Amino acid sequence: MLSFLLADSKFRIDMLSSDGGEDSSSSMEGAKYLASSIFAGMLIGGTVLGFLSDRIGRRPVLLFGLVTNGIAGMCSSLSVFSPSLVSLTVWRFLAGVGIGSTVPPLFTLVSEWSPKECRGLFVTAVASFWMVGSVFVSTIAWCLFQLNPTLGLPIWRIFAAICALPSLLGALMVYNYVPESPRYLSAPDNRDYDLAAKVCNRMAMLLGVRVRVTPDTEKPDSDVIGTAFDNRVVHLLTKDELLSHYHQNGTNNFNSCHSTRSQLNQDIASAFVSLQTLYSSRLLPRTTLPLQMLWFCLSFATYGITTWINTLFVQIQLENLYTNSFLFALATLPGNIITLLYSDKVGRKKILIGSMIGASCGLVMFAITVYAGGARDDKGGQVSSAARTFVIVLCSIAFQAFGTMSWNVIDILSSELFPTSVRSAGMGLCTATGRLGGILAQCVNANLIDDTPVRVLVIASISLLFGSGAPLILERDMTMEELKDDVLDGSEDCCAAKRYSDEAKNNQSLEYQSFQQEVENEPFLL
Repeated sequence: MLSFLLADSKFRIDMLSSDGGEDSSSSMEGAKYLASSIFAGMLIGGTVLGFLSDRIGRRPVLLFGLVTNGIAGMCSSLSVFSPSLVSLTVWRFLAGVGIGSTVPPLFTLVSEWSPKECRGLFVTAVASFWMVGSVFVSTIAWCLFQLNPTLGLPIWRIFAAICALPSLLGALMVYNYVPESPRYLSAPDNRDYDLAAKVCNRMAMLLGVRVRVTPDTEKPDSDVIGTAFDNRVVHLLTKDELLSHYHQNGTNNFNSCHSTRSQLNQDIASAFVSLQTLYSSRLLPRTTLPLQMLWFCLSFATYGITTWINTLFVQIQLENLYTNSFLFALATLPGNIITLLYSDKVGRKKILIGSMIGASCGLVMFAITVYAGGARDDKGGQVSSAARTFVIVLCSIAFQAFGTMSWNVIDILSSELFPTSVRSAGMGLCTATGRLGGILAQCVNANLIDDTPVRVLVIASISLLFGSGAPLILERDMTMEELKDDVLDGSEDCCAAKRYSDEAKNNQSLEYQSFQQEVENEPFLL
């Protein structure tokens, strides 16, 4: 969204210029602070709420982020709330907090709900909606800025208001349809096995899962979850099975907290424990550090280019700005398709290395074409020829397609390499590192784009090339592997779970009848 605002002359006059002129010296300075404020908010939101998501749940944090982003976006579009650059910057900062808050719990939820055989597919499918958002924003920008209808309000404010609506719609859909992660509910700090089993069973029934069932006289298969047909026995997942499973796999390390401690102190202590785990000798060298390096390099390059792409197109006098911007947004489609098809087959690391190198090459060709230049007008500026325009747009499309592949894969890697106890915290830490790269990119590019746009492209290309070596350091590729929970064993509760096992199996029929009644009478709000 911001890239279209920065390229709009009316917005620059209204909000960025201190003397009412579009090309005042304060214009780029104001744009730098405005762009950086969003990434500063994303930094705080991703860090604080990412850690908190491991404490209070993925779903509440995701809802908070969506609502915050939507409300802040709406307020930034209204002149009564954002009459000046300072107030607009504050609202964009809060919108950034909301955006940053959504990323860790979103991808954590998807990873924890997905089976290992198609985890990459599902994470990529969710990530591909960035493309849907980009195309939506580009279409709205073309309709408003290019057609320039008379609506009685500044076009850029209407544009900002429309862009805030999907976030509010997303919050409503999450509230009604997205349950909490059963893996999180079964984590050591929660031990809510009853609710975890209830969520799994309800999800299976709502999805219409049909599974192998056995006659009444036979013992139910312990791996079967499903619905009842006629008088045949169907085995529902029970809290005792979950308890037994987690203890047998060494995942019952309960963090002890005194009952007299405040909730805030517990949250702070939990954040420090998570941070200590992420920077432990086991995770730091082969997981945390290389992922942070990847997020920083990729964010610096991609956010640095995408935020300023329309300003860059204007600076090099490219024709048909909004048409080219639409093509640039649509270029994420091939990247998403390739990742959907091959992320679970080829492997994460190979795709990530190849896509980052490909994006870097696209920027290099972009820079060479701009540097070679074209015909000059009377004022010495470049006049964009058809061939030059085609090559520039093609190079930018290649960069965007490969960059999308990189983002899809890094989202998959980050959400599956960390153990459950610190998965959202790890995602939050990585996204926060990426926001630092995004902030730095805004400061660097704002100072370079007016005079030397080629340097913007070259620096971003170097960042991608440097980051492409980080996947080689990662400990493992989790393609087709189960997620790790990685907490210690608790033998006493494990024995208790085994004692409860026979009793639980004898109560399967009654439990199913009770559960089926709950599904019919209760909304799906867990």
